Amino acid sequence: MTDGKIEELEKIVAELEREGTTLERGMELFEKGIALTRECLDELGRSKGRITELKKQMDGMLETAYGEEE
Repeated sequence: MTDGKIEELEKIVAELEREGTTLERGMELFEKGIALTRECLDELGRSKGRITELKKQMDGMLETAYGEEE
């Protein structure tokens, strides 16, 4: 999901860097870029939460397995 958003952000940056972009178009692109950035950050936050939860599960499994060996 994020890959498409990053590609879109890259296109926005390229268009903003082009000469001749009007102020109105620049503002539209900037707003769209901010929204896409927010979506990407939200997705990263959710992924971080999932990774943290999976790590806790793995730690619990290792503790259980290690405890059974003793």
